[in-house]
Amino acid sequence: MTRTLLLASVLMSLCLAPAAAQDASPSPPPPPALPPQPSSPPPAKALPSAAAFKLAESIVFFYVRKDPAAVPDMLAAMRNSQTIAGTGLSRATLAGFFSMLFLQNRARVGGWIGAGADYPADSKSVLIFALWQSGNADLIASLFHEEPGFLRDKPGNLYTLAPSRPVEMDLKWGAFFATGNPGFLATLVDALDPGRALTGSNELDKSIRINAAQGLAYNLRQHEVLERYLRRRAVEASGPYKQALDALLASRSQIFKPAPDRDGDFSGSIAMLKLPDKSGANGDVPEAAVLTGTMPQARRGDTIGVTVLFSGMALQEDLSANVSYDIKVTGPDGSVDPRSAQQDVTALKEKVGGRFNLVDSRSTLSVHFEPNDKPGPYRIDVLLKDNVGDRKVTLTRSIELIDK
Repeated sequence: MTRTLLLASVLMSLCLAPAAAQDASPSPPPPPALPPQPSSPPPAKALPSAAAFKLAESIVFFYVRKDPAAVPDMLAAMRNSQTIAGTGLSRATLAGFFSMLFLQNRARVGGWIGAGADYPADSKSVLIFALWQSGNADLIASLFHEEPGFLRDKPGNLYTLAPSRPVEMDLKWGAFFATGNPGFLATLVDALDPGRALTGSNELDKSIRINAAQGLAYNLRQHEVLERYLRRRAVEASGPYKQALDALLASRSQIFKPAPDRDGDFSGSIAMLKLPDKSGANGDVPEAAVLTGTMPQARRGDTIGVTVLFSGMALQEDLSANVSYDIKVTGPDGSVDPRSAQQDVTALKEKVGGRFNLVDSRSTLSVHFEPNDKPGPYRIDVLLKDNVGDRKVTLTRSIELIDK
């Protein structure tokens, strides 16, 4: 018999249904049939610090590489309550994430966590819950010197948990971030079907459906694996339910605005920066200045950094991207500067969570104007190549060397 437990210390006095973190994939749910249209999620709040941003990114995209070496840094960040609050992730999301992480790495958990006294109350409650949830409750007493009353209860199944409140949805989102298994979100997708019975309360059912739609719409923009899953579910669906899933998928396309130079979803642009030529009075290195306008100007002695921005590249089944480019600089007399001509420069060759975030190429071409360089316009030509999607985009931008 499943009981609902009150874990006040874990999630701001909200109730959590017991759930055992499992990454099993039971038989897929039957195709649903009728959902509401999702509403747009509120805009994301800005993260207050680099540490908070790094922690949030490490958690939300952990499944891309599943690198256990990243976990000690996460737990080090968890020792700072301000960093946790700045991530924008709820304690339930963190609890779901660490539950799955601890389940899949039982032998490392004790060493990862270390001294429980080093953690603030919020982090401690998350980690204690995650230890219980993942079947590592025996470590709670030795690491935290506490024995919460809920330890005598047996966790249920996080994979099949049907959320009855937003806090339980966050648990499932955390499990998805840890594993990359969209099956953890199947019950949220099912909740979009108004013909499917949920709690028996019209008011509560409406809240569940709205929260599920908002969470899916927001995360769809960042996670390719979620988009692929929803497309498969849309193919299985019919009637109003299919219409709602199609609308959800279309909302991603409406929000994504490719650059003018594009080949399908794949688009790019050239960015130029004036690089600092010397350190400041205190030894500080000045920041590079972004050059704007259709024809920015430079002087002899200036060094211009040229980088390529792009998005919308295709990903392989394992989420690997492969983007490269050819580049050359043509002077005022029409000759190509041999120092600038490069072929197949690697822009991105690794796994990524999503296709539609703007990516800065991993390489930068430095163009230094010498005293004998001729004044006039210098044209930068780039052939940007998506080697997975077999798409190409031609980019051109110019800078004028002035004779002063």
